[in-house]
Amino acid sequence: MPTTPSKHLETFPNPDPGRDYTIEIRIPEFTCLCPKTGQPDFATLYLDYVPDQRCVELKALKLYIWSFRDEGAFHEAVTNTILNDLVSATAPRFMRLRAEFNVRGGLYTAVTVDYRMPGWTPPGPVPKPLPERAVVDTPPPSDSAQVLAPVTASLSPPTPPAPEPPAAAPEVKPESSPPRPWERGARQPEAKPAEPASRGLAQQRKLPESLRPPAPRGAEVKPTEAKAPVPSKPAVTPPAPKKKPEPVFLGIDLGSAGCRLCAIDEQRRIVATARTPLPPAIKRGAEISQDPALWWQAVSAGLHELFKTVAPERVRRIAVDGTSGTLLLCGRDGTPITDAILYNDGRALAQAERIAAYAVRHSGAHGVGSALAKLLWFHDKNLHRNAAFAAHPADWIVGKLTGRWGQSDYNNCLKLGYNAEAMRWPEWLAALDINMELLPTVHASGEHVAAIGAECARAFGLSPDCEVMAGTTDGVASFLAAGGQRPGHAVTSLGSTLVLKLLSDKPVFAPEHGVYSHRLGRYWLAGGASNSGGAVLLQYFDVEQMEEMTPLIDPEHFTGLDYYPLLDIGERFPHNDPKKTAVLEPLPNDSVTFFQGLLEGIARIEAQGYELLQQLGAPAISEVRTTGGGARNPAWQRLRERILGVPLKKPVSDQAAYGSALLAAGLIDKSLLSESESRAAQVL
Repeated sequence: MPTTPSKHLETFPNPDPGRDYTIEIRIPEFTCLCPKTGQPDFATLYLDYVPDQRCVELKALKLYIWSFRDEGAFHEAVTNTILNDLVSATAPRFMRLRAEFNVRGGLYTAVTVDYRMPGWTPPGPVPKPLPERAVVDTPPPSDSAQVLAPVTASLSPPTPPAPEPPAAAPEVKPESSPPRPWERGARQPEAKPAEPASRGLAQQRKLPESLRPPAPRGAEVKPTEAKAPVPSKPAVTPPAPKKKPEPVFLGIDLGSAGCRLCAIDEQRRIVATARTPLPPAIKRGAEISQDPALWWQAVSAGLHELFKTVAPERVRRIAVDGTSGTLLLCGRDGTPITDAILYNDGRALAQAERIAAYAVRHSGAHGVGSALAKLLWFHDKNLHRNAAFAAHPADWIVGKLTGRWGQSDYNNCLKLGYNAEAMRWPEWLAALDINMELLPTVHASGEHVAAIGAECARAFGLSPDCEVMAGTTDGVASFLAAGGQRPGHAVTSLGSTLVLKLLSDKPVFAPEHGVYSHRLGRYWLAGGASNSGGAVLLQYFDVEQMEEMTPLIDPEHFTGLDYYPLLDIGERFPHNDPKKTAVLEPLPNDSVTFFQGLLEGIARIEAQGYELLQQLGAPAISEVRTTGGGARNPAWQRLRERILGVPLKKPVSDQAAYGSALLAAGLIDKSLLSESESRAAQVL
């Protein structure tokens, strides 16, 4: 087990899952940083939870708590983050976290957050004994009746019996006994007159006739009075059956910076959304990686957040999208064997050169950013020996949801070498001497993969009939969300990176330019992904600064700055050059001009990409829709419209999760097929 701070929370099986019991953990040395001053904040954490199937391992919890000591966070935010991560890791029946922070500025802060598993009801408290009441005196029963009188035990202190008249029996002082735990420190009650030994419990508590002790043999039994017949109750009309809740369809978009979820109904209307962030990826030179456990924590937290708005049992189908250039190796039970190598990692340069020697020209596996190059890197490092499957982010989340591993779709597998035209793995892969058993089973996007797993259904309250469908890539999901319908329609995703998709009636491939085509039923999505994009902007400005500068930009006049913005060394599209460097000179005298120059540079990369696609055989763009955070910047929209020379149309949705939800609902064909085309055609 590691001994350095880690965000990974290990768990172990609950030793007694059939019982509701509480685990209480006190963590007195929590430390984080004030996000305003950078000074340390100290707190004591109190964690109480009722486990379901998993318990958190204490050393892993300690290392997880340590991981916050150099992070800036508000008290409220960090408390919710810790609870969300713990809920994601353990899926408890109930969990409560209370953070009591030390004094700062003369103020004490305490934050308490709760989670309760949908459908879980805590057991009732231990019942107290019935109150004792005096009754009319009756002749005492014989000794035999005393033997037959029932005896009860209680966990609560008994109420002293009511005193009898003085003539009934002499007063007897009870022997003193030590106070019970709940009585310690309290004043002891005065001794009461003893009850006659022959007085039965049934007399003291007026028990029903059926529960009273039987009379002794030979004793006279008084006849019971005849009771009037109880009139029959009128027939009650059974209530009308409850209306079955309207189904919803869930899309999950897993990116490298966060997770978004979107639930829609059968009319394509958004019912609920949720979003959870991911910590930054780990960078070591050209190597960029991420812990897959963080993905599941983000997805789980997003599901819990979403189900505060929509009932989980309404979810009928789920589809997941992710980045196809990201890859990890996992065991047969899904346990990660390696960290995930991200799409923009540059370590597999030598492996990409080997692929170029064997792969056909139109393969999507070319380039250092391909998933196949990363798989070869794992092989060369002998990390594949204990692995069972190679998995993209969407594949791994599908496995977590269903318990069925080694499943993927033909869009995610494109960069792993899959031939989407022939719908099979190509023969040239064998020349690379890789373990072909690591390659997943490939489904058409939107095809049924498996039902939701029992553990996930129980943890999130999902119906066991919920289906998980084969997903797609984030770029394809963004296109589906935007609403492109016919060849010539294009969608630009302005997120952390710049992704172009152009609907074409034929595939377009050009590995020397980083161009590839995803299958979309009878059509193809030609395009590419640049390493430029919003992440470059965030390297120089935060969101608030960009919002303040946007009204100061003059989109009708270009700056004359010929920038090529890149975050790191290397580019994928429209120039597939792993050694390409950013061009960010000359520097102007003010930040607004520099900001506008960056926006213009990214827009020019976009225009170059669409021009290249047309030169390679794709149709000319007739309209462009924009998704991602950049779509909300009006000045950037106008700059792009001038540079592209075509109208920019508002997308139906700018979220890839909405596209995955459409995929889950089976509504994609209605977006892409016109009324005149055959209704029997199957899209996705």
